[in-house]
Amino acid sequence: MGKVPCDTVQAMLASVQEEVGDSELIFKLRTARQLVMVCEENMNTLEEAVAEAELDEETRKKLRQLGYLD
Repeated sequence: MGKVPCDTVQAMLASVQEEVGDSELIFKLRTARQLVMVCEENMNTLEEAVAEAELDEETRKKLRQLGYLD
């Protein structure tokens, strides 16, 4: 679900972090990267819960339209 955007954000933040020399900005970038990892873990947990849930076809269809299911 959100793997590609999370990976893209991680790569962008990492590339900027490599170019920054200010320790305060490096800290903020590192913190932002950690928060992206937390969001990705939460999304993975949600995907697993939805995959294991017994849902009717109409609900699955709506979740697919919203991007929660493939």
